[in-house]
Amino acid sequence: MANPKASPRPDEPVHSFIPRPFPPPSLNGVPLEYIIDSLRKLAPRYWNNAENVDCSIIYPLDNNRSAGLSIRDQNVSKVPRTEMLSGSHDPSGMGRRLTAPNLNSEPPRMLMRLHIDYLSAQSTLLRALFSGSSPLDLINIATQPAPATSGRPSISANVAARLPRLLPSSSDHPIVYLPVPDPPSFPYLITWMYFGDTSPLEDALRRRTIRWDGLARNVEYLGMPDEIKRFLGAWYRRWMQSGQPGNINEEDDNDDADDAPRGRSRSRSHSTSPH
Repeated sequence: MANPKASPRPDEPVHSFIPRPFPPPSLNGVPLEYIIDSLRKLAPRYWNNAENVDCSIIYPLDNNRSAGLSIRDQNVSKVPRTEMLSGSHDPSGMGRRLTAPNLNSEPPRMLMRLHIDYLSAQSTLLRALFSGSSPLDLINIATQPAPATSGRPSISANVAARLPRLLPSSSDHPIVYLPVPDPPSFPYLITWMYFGDTSPLEDALRRRTIRWDGLARNVEYLGMPDEIKRFLGAWYRRWMQSGQPGNINEEDDNDDADDAPRGRSRSRSHSTSPH
């Protein structure tokens, strides 16, 4: 019997989840844009509905930054419900201790219960993972300088730390460990996947709850569509045209300045990054 405390290798099949290709066979030939539009119309029926969720995402927080959502964000903004996990929490309900690489030494982890179709439709990384790809297949091996050993590519510890993976799961409810580059902005991207509305993103950027550069890293990591990349590009251009580092609000948004978090240092306020 395997040691229950042992950490699985990135390519080790420790789950019983049955892969779910996307689009499903019944939608072969249907344009992806039409599928996404249909999903968004149905979003109110599924949003934060614990009765019909079919997957769970676990992502670690960043100890160097305040990565949790504020009370205001949880109660007012459109962000998915999250809960902090303890080391012994078993989100699968299978009576097993949660195992993932170095969980005992990792920062706190958050759990979101979501829907596979919304994630697969708008993240090529999650689509591949839910379709049965090995985590090692989800990285660009050509960018890794380490030589191959025993016919398999060698990856650095830094790359391995960013590999998503399936954790022990039931056959119809996968649990994904997803070490996103920027935890604070991740819930806001989930909101966008469901509704296609950039208002929560814009509001969080204006209030500096999230940062533009972190948002952009998550978009690239997840392999999200051009639609969200165009939003990021437009936001960056407005920031450049404003001539005021750290403030890219449009002219009619000046009143939002009072919503900026207090206690920020002067040097942070004059950052050259488009928050």
